[in-house]
Formats: sequence, C-alpha cells, structure tokens
Amino acid sequence: MITKIEAARIATASGVRTVITDGKHPANLQKILTGEAIGTQFEPQSRPVNSRRHWIANVLVPMGKLYLDSGAIKAIKEGGKSLLAAGVIKVEGEFNPHDSVQLCDNNHQEIARGLVNYSSSQMLRIKGCHSEQIPEILGYAGAETVIHRDNLVIL
Repeated sequence: MITKIEAARIATASGVRTVITDGKHPANLQKILTGEAIGTQFEPQSRPVNSRRHWIANVLVPMGKLYLDSGAIKAIKEGGKSLLAAGVIKVEGEFNPHDSVQLCDNNHQEIARGLVNYSSSQMLRIKGCHSEQIPEILGYAGAETVIHRDNLVIL
C-alpha cells in the first residue's frame, strides 16, 4: 500500500487526479471516469511541479542524507531559501557534487530533496560552518550554498 500512496503522491504533484481502488472489477474504471466516488481519491495539486522539480523529487535516487537544524528547515520551507552549510548538523552516505540527497529533520523525516554542491567528504568538513569559512576549510572557493534553491524540492 505504501508504494500505491507514493505513486499517488507523484501523480498528484504532476496535476493528475488519482484513484486507488479494487482492480478486479473492470466496471470500476468506468465508474471512476464518470466521477463516481469509489476507492481512495487523491485530488491533483493546483500548481503541478515542473519537470525539473519532478525529476529531482521523484526520478533521481538519493545518494545520501543531510540532517538539518530547525532554522535551516524553516528557511527552506517557509522562506524559500537555499540550504547553507551552517544549517547542516549531520551527513549520511557517500555522494558527489551534483548528486541527489534527502534533507531530513532530527526525527529522520524527509522534508526535501536536492542536488548538492559538495561531496559527502567535503560536507563532513563544512557542516555547521558559515559560508565565508568554506574557502579556508576546503582550501578553495566553492559554492556559497550547499543546495541552491533552484535545485531544491520541498516534499
């Protein structure tokens, strides 16, 4: 059932009305198409996700996880901000720059996905640091953000 609900989430994010019902009765399809309320109904999101965001959120396989503090979560969820190294409190997995990663809260709940600008080994060194400290820590001037807002999808 979890995979059915996940599929429904993906479909509704793309603007598609979705129904989960008993597939053993072919007449159910006609009932659904005529608008009859059978099964579990999922209404499409009013603003479907664009194809790039869909790709980041649903197609790419996350290679790791970044755990965020409450300030970073609020900034990306409510403020529409990019993720900075200062908001990262824990790094899991092995990933390279431009890989997909999950962004999680302290309860291991995934809140977003994005394309990271640093590898996991670099993230272990810069997590919790301010952006202006990154060149000194890494020995070169990298990206100011860990994940730019354009490469971030809130789930």
